[in-house]
Amino acid sequence: MAERTDQHTRPDHDPGDVLDEADLGFDDGPGPAVDPGPGPEQSADAAAEATVTSRLRDRFASPFSGLFSVRVFLFVLALTLVAMVLAGTVVPLGGLAGFLGIATVGFGVGLADARPRYLEFVLAGAIGAGLGTLLDHLVLTALGVGVPLIALGVGAGSLAGVVGHYLGRDLRDGLTRDL
Repeated sequence: MAERTDQHTRPDHDPGDVLDEADLGFDDGPGPAVDPGPGPEQSADAAAEATVTSRLRDRFASPFSGLFSVRVFLFVLALTLVAMVLAGTVVPLGGLAGFLGIATVGFGVGLADARPRYLEFVLAGAIGAGLGTLLDHLVLTALGVGVPLIALGVGAGSLAGVVGHYLGRDLRDGLTRDL
């Protein structure tokens, strides 16, 4: 296998030596300027204001900013509803087939996506299972007796989505980890 050319030109050094910029491959020679500073179209006040606002934005950024994605939630909810219907028509388990569909979607997304999507699956599983349980027991719910059944369905749907997503992420981690 051919080695890269920068490996041939790298200077040798002792482990105790402190590396400077030349050893790390930085070049102070001619090249494109990274930050030319404020030009004629950008005043110094505008540049200072941009840095102040970016620092404030970084300082006051929400710790929950990457926790929930509405787009992924809507996609997962649609997949969950379709999987519940398909599992209900294919698998002869009655109302439990919907939970199997929720867990299957959670497993598939956990296997395919690198980011954890637990909150999306809690909500999508709860909404999907709640709707499914409501439609299965509509008469009981109208009489007032079916509300505990819907609550159990919501909890079981959330649990099925999270467990399926966890198992998919665990398999993805096992497949992508170095041996």
